[in-house]
Order: sequence, then C-alpha cells, then structure tokens
Amino acid sequence: DEGVLRGRRQDRKGARAHMVILTFLGRLLVVLALGVLGLGLWLWLSGADVTQQAGQLWFAMDLESLNGAQVLIQRHLHLPWLWDEGVVPLLRRPTWEAILWLVIGGLILGGFLLAVSRRRRRPGSFRS
Repeated sequence: DEGVLRGRRQDRKGARAHMVILTFLGRLLVVLALGVLGLGLWLWLSGADVTQQAGQLWFAMDLESLNGAQVLIQRHLHLPWLWDEGVVPLLRRPTWEAILWLVIGGLILGGFLLAVSRRRRRPGSFRS
C-alpha cells in the first residue's frame, strides 16, 4: 500500500509540473499577443503604411532582423517548413491583417492553454 501511495504522489507531482508549464506557456502567448497588438498600434500611430505588405514594411524598417528571423527559424530551429508555409504567407498579407492574425491566434492558443491548465475541482469539493 505504501508503494501505491508513493506512486500516486509522484503522478500528482508530474501532473502539477505539466500544469505549471502549460500555465507559463499560456501566459507567455497572451503577453506576446498583447505585445504584437501594441506594436501594431505603435506602427499605425507613427504613420507607417499598415496597408503595405508586412514583409515590405519589415524590410524597410529593419532588414537585419528580418534576415535574422529567417536564419533562426530555418537553420537554427531546423524548421524551414515553418518559414515557407507559415511566416512567408503572413508576410505577404497587409501589415494590419498579419498583426490581427498574430494577436487572435496568440490569444486563442494562450487562452486554450490557460483553460487546460486550470486545476479541476473534484466533484463534491467546495471552495469558498
């Protein structure tokens, strides 16, 4: 019986660790989405042409970071498909639309992770 109890405690610790990781990732995505929203507002208020393709605007503002992002995703993370099929189509959209998709996607995914990571109440348990 002692071994069974120890195994259950270990399972709870593992589940708790997963919940902490999911909570962290969910919060991170929400914060990043809000940061992208702030960037979009800053671009708009600074007079940038947000109807221009996102890639063209990024190229005009900071070519080095655009190239750095491509190198990071394709070579260092070894995810060339993510750049080709995820980032490039986004960069071809108008800036306002690309920002909108990033904000909506980040908020939905972050909210989902936060919802999944919430502690479930046991049936019959009461919290005041």
